[in-house]
Amino acid sequence: MFDYYFGIARARRRGRRIAVGLAVAAVAAGGGAAVASDTGYVVGLAGVVAGTWYAQPAAKRLLVPAPWSPERWKYAPLAEGVDWDGVDHWLDLGTGTGRSLVGPAPAVDDARVTALDPFDGGVIAGGPERARRNAATAGLDARLVRGDTTRLPFTADSADAVTACGLLHDHSRADAEATLAEARRVLRPAGTLGVIESVATHEETDDPLGYWSDLVVDAGFEVTASGTVERRDSTYHYVIAAPA
Repeated sequence: MFDYYFGIARARRRGRRIAVGLAVAAVAAGGGAAVASDTGYVVGLAGVVAGTWYAQPAAKRLLVPAPWSPERWKYAPLAEGVDWDGVDHWLDLGTGTGRSLVGPAPAVDDARVTALDPFDGGVIAGGPERARRNAATAGLDARLVRGDTTRLPFTADSADAVTACGLLHDHSRADAEATLAEARRVLRPAGTLGVIESVATHEETDDPLGYWSDLVVDAGFEVTASGTVERRDSTYHYVIAAPA
């Protein structure tokens, strides 16, 4: 169960929100108790309710996903949608601490694995070594490369599979488009692109899956499979595509 460790960046952010909410509630409760009047009681109660309400969403998802969980259900579309038998070189973009490597790993055979990320020491401090350890635990010998997904340091037609998981929505739309254009450049003609994204997009839409599919098509791909995977309160969309 605890073979992997992907870090607690999200838990830290949610923990800060919980701390702020509880602090507001505590201050409001103390202030209300110090004012011996109905008004003081109401104001204090309102502050407690507001602080608790602010903290509650973060508390519900404090360890979601758990830092040791590979969340293989999320990456199942990649494991099943990529013909891994024909993949000699797999390039994963925006690897972070390695969940996007570990998730599809059981389906990967003898592919050479390259994982690219800025590894800038921000919210995923220690990312390179952590990603390498997590990948090794999953049976992958991954080469970690620091780089920008909008300017890939690889030659054209050099990868059989390119994956981008939870990456595009963190970019601006222009950078997401540039990233997909670079994926198209480095993919071999018979290669496969795999994208997994959240419901968040660069603009308001009632059809996030359609949004991500259109972005992929506009970059020069033909969508071969797409859909949605869900578990509890988490929803992700996937797009599998081939160079058009």
